[in-house]
Amino acid sequence: MILHMFHTAPALVAVFDGLATELGAGIALKHTVREDLLKSAIECGSATPGIIAAAAEAMLAEFRLGADAVICTCSTIGAAADVANSTSHRPVLRIDRPMARESVRTGSRILVLATLGTTIAPTAALIEAEARAAGRKPDIDSVVLDRARQLFLSGNIDAYLQAVAEGIAAATLDADVVVLAQASMAAALPLVGKTEVPVLTSPRIGFIGALRDLQPGGAWGA
Repeated sequence: MILHMFHTAPALVAVFDGLATELGAGIALKHTVREDLLKSAIECGSATPGIIAAAAEAMLAEFRLGADAVICTCSTIGAAADVANSTSHRPVLRIDRPMARESVRTGSRILVLATLGTTIAPTAALIEAEARAAGRKPDIDSVVLDRARQLFLSGNIDAYLQAVAEGIAAATLDADVVVLAQASMAAALPLVGKTEVPVLTSPRIGFIGALRDLQPGGAWGA
């Protein structure tokens, strides 16, 4: 199986290559990085309908390049994966959906943590959709780590990860479960140490969930 990973951040290429190697997935990963889509969403303040349409078309184009399935790793444009999936005979998946589903199962007070404001609304909407499907009504709150974002933009990655880690530690005081809205935030988790509540990240949970769905007998398996 050839699985195309659709990113908006170059750093995630190594993250998912590492996961594929660790999990012994037995699949070929190829990567597309479209930083311009996230940049446009940030400039507009959200992923506008036009950005979502452009992203969905770009994801569908991956099938013409030989993909058997596509996984979108960017939560800000995650809705584009749903749009593309609704018109495709082959799967277009969101890396954050299994994480959202797990958060609903885990607790009734869910705190979404992000460094980008554009990520909050789509992540909360996804959690709400999974909650409705499960017949649950969790309280969903959110925090944007503005300082961490500024450190990232300045190129100070070590300080960025430390700021994210501090945000995670503080967030666990007021929630049953903490959701890291951006896949890139997962790298900060080892800096936190033990937490009082679960902290969910999308790369591992989402990748394992996607592989399960794509296996024979899974949601998309033959």
